[in-house]
Amino acid sequence: MIAGLKLRVVVENTSSFADPRLWAQHGLSLFLEADLGGERMNILMDTGTSTEVTLHNLDLLKINPSDLDAVVLSHGHYDHTGGLMGVLDRIQHEIPVLIHPNAFSPKLKAKPFLKYIGPPWLRAQAEEAGAVLLLSSNPVALADGLITTGEVKRVEPFERVEGFWTVQDGCYLPDTIPDDQSLVAHIKGKGLAVITGCAHAGIVNTIRQAQKLTGVNKVYAVIGGFHLYGARPERIEATTKALLELDPEILRPGHCTGQEAVSHLQDSFGERCQPLCCGEQIEL
Repeated sequence: MIAGLKLRVVVENTSSFADPRLWAQHGLSLFLEADLGGERMNILMDTGTSTEVTLHNLDLLKINPSDLDAVVLSHGHYDHTGGLMGVLDRIQHEIPVLIHPNAFSPKLKAKPFLKYIGPPWLRAQAEEAGAVLLLSSNPVALADGLITTGEVKRVEPFERVEGFWTVQDGCYLPDTIPDDQSLVAHIKGKGLAVITGCAHAGIVNTIRQAQKLTGVNKVYAVIGGFHLYGARPERIEATTKALLELDPEILRPGHCTGQEAVSHLQDSFGERCQPLCCGEQIEL
């Protein structure tokens, strides 16, 4: 278990009323400071869409990339990996970068036309810049009580991945985004905090994997993208019902969740559900 977790929203779709100097951009980057009880670990979960915006916001928030102990990339889409090279340039020493090996498979979308949506850098470029790439499809323990989900098992029938494409063994195929993974913190006296990038695997699937992985049933907080943008009403309703059963104390949807889903969750959870915003600090 960890003693506590402090989270700062570096990049998010929504601008900040508290500090209008921060730049909003479609994408996600979260700075996490884990209290390990005498030791502290600093993690950057995703790096936003662009170097310019990510570094601008890091500077305003007075977060020095050189203080990072690790970078976790939730999956291989540009809006979560785009700022990595700028972050590595500021660090100027080797640093572990956790990412699923499938993140480097071709990442494409077909609407409104065929477009590449993968990382705007090559694996060799990241390694040359100091990234020690930990390509793992199974969970990786960052500290006692802090672990990645690894590849998330798809169990819930209503949580399907649609609209993404890849090329595998010479064939153009739907991309189920197996590289999607999240971060799980077991906070002493509170329960699990599940930190997601997009939760392409399904936010409910992701939480259930976190419970199974840790053996802890109590869900304290769920923070990040829930990928319900454009989802059918029945999926939003099924997700809300499942989340109500899981009963988290804190629900902080952002990025790719979509306004319709956020509104529905707020109606159901009341004050427990608040959308994410650039620059915001959350203490767990």
